[in-house]
Amino acid sequence: MPTTVLGIRHGEVENPDNVVYARLPGFQLSRNGSSAAEALAEKLATARVVAVYASPLERAQETAIALATPHGLAVRTDDRLLEWSFWTRWQGKSWLAFREEAPEVFANYADDPGSLCPEDPLRSVGARVLALAEEAASAYDGGVVLVVSHEAPLAAALLEANARPISEFAGVHVPHLAAIRLLPRPAEIVDPVVATENP
Repeated sequence: MPTTVLGIRHGEVENPDNVVYARLPGFQLSRNGSSAAEALAEKLATARVVAVYASPLERAQETAIALATPHGLAVRTDDRLLEWSFWTRWQGKSWLAFREEAPEVFANYADDPGSLCPEDPLRSVGARVLALAEEAASAYDGGVVLVVSHEAPLAAALLEANARPISEFAGVHVPHLAAIRLLPRPAEIVDPVVATENP
């Protein structure tokens, strides 16, 4: 059986001031986020989870630890799962300020997201996540690998895996703790419990 690799978005974050937190330290799961991560971990406790990887950011680490603990696994941290660097130029500012200060950028986010960050293009972001997924899948003989990341990298990976245009990026919504099956293909948003039942 091929190894199933699921990309999981971290849980809800404590962010009372509604700022762009991007890669800032100190943004951890909210109480609801922690509870939801624990609930998902409980549902996946009987699945054959063989590895858990995560972005180094706190919200991803906390989510990954919750998912790994029932299986006695240590979380493997990988920088390829970091949040898209595009957001770092506004981190710490409110979303309202972002919209007011850079309306053209906000418009391009919807219309032409591939042009927004030439130094870290979305296609490369998605390709990094897929490269990790391929490496992880080849390291195990079946089972499930969980890869905890952020919405932008997971959405980009979904598009890249299916050879869909990056212009569709703004239309891909990955809710907190939602899962994208990265492998086997085709990549798609799935119910994580159903996706781990017969790996």
